[in-house]
Amino acid sequence: MQLGIRSTGDVFWNGEPVNRPALERRLEDAARLQPQPELHLRADASSEYRQVAEVLSLAAKAGLTLVGLVTDPKEP
Repeated sequence: MQLGIRSTGDVFWNGEPVNRPALERRLEDAARLQPQPELHLRADASSEYRQVAEVLSLAAKAGLTLVGLVTDPKEP
């Protein structure tokens, strides 16, 4: 699963925009799957840490244990 966070605070689930209630439902549904899928979180470089922390907190609350942060290794 791919989860993206833009600097505007918009969140995308596999490329599809989602609001917070929908995100919470999808995270909970994913946490119930066996085996549990890995969540790949990618945030824009200018995203606020608070936005990323909130999404990580929602994933943990839902019970997801496989969360990876994806970065872009390119130099500015």
